[in-house]
Amino acid sequence: MKKLAILFALLGVVGAASAAENIGSVGIGVGQPVLGPDANPCPPAELCINYDGSAENGYCWQYGGIVPPYYGAFAECCEYVGCVCGIQLLLTGVGYPCGPADLYVWADAGGMPGDVLMMTTGNNPCPVASWPSISTHDFAIPQTPVNGLFWFGYWSDWSAQPCGYFVAADLDGFGGCPFTNIAPGIGYPTGWGNVSAVWGATQAIGIGAWVKACGENPVQESTWGQIKNLYN
Repeated sequence: MKKLAILFALLGVVGAASAAENIGSVGIGVGQPVLGPDANPCPPAELCINYDGSAENGYCWQYGGIVPPYYGAFAECCEYVGCVCGIQLLLTGVGYPCGPADLYVWADAGGMPGDVLMMTTGNNPCPVASWPSISTHDFAIPQTPVNGLFWFGYWSDWSAQPCGYFVAADLDGFGGCPFTNIAPGIGYPTGWGNVSAVWGATQAIGIGAWVKACGENPVQESTWGQIKNLYN
């Protein structure tokens, strides 16, 4: 009986170690934004984001925490009536190879991401800043109508390597809805849940949505302004 107890204890340690290897984190610190070339991908859109502009950690899933199509995804939420036309990612890295991301917009399903409204592949943020620097990456997406609460985020495939980048984690901001889609069999409840259950208390993560009225085009100089220029 004593041998069985020791065996079960050892299995528990192995299981905990196995679960831990799937979780990526840069560790507690003070992340700082760095200037980059990215900008509003679909003007005159406005940015809806819950992240307060500074990061105290960075999160990702790797190895068994990544299962297609989007176990291991991260998401945030906003409320808007109109169209989503872009997604912003606030990312950092620790030197492992970088790669593309699949971007998503989801409908709300009782306070968590539900049906996929939009998905686009091959969005490459590389290179990303090195921790403790945080870089901003903006991507245009097909205009996606939303009506009230909606979710948006990304999935990257780190199933065969350590995390190529981490999403900025805001631990002390005004609050948002930082969710992640947890893969089965890695020691946590499967499916969508708050990142706080895995990484500890977190107010928001660095994902934003560019929103505007559906069909609204980029701001252009008016006809009257063009006429005036002819006489200047």
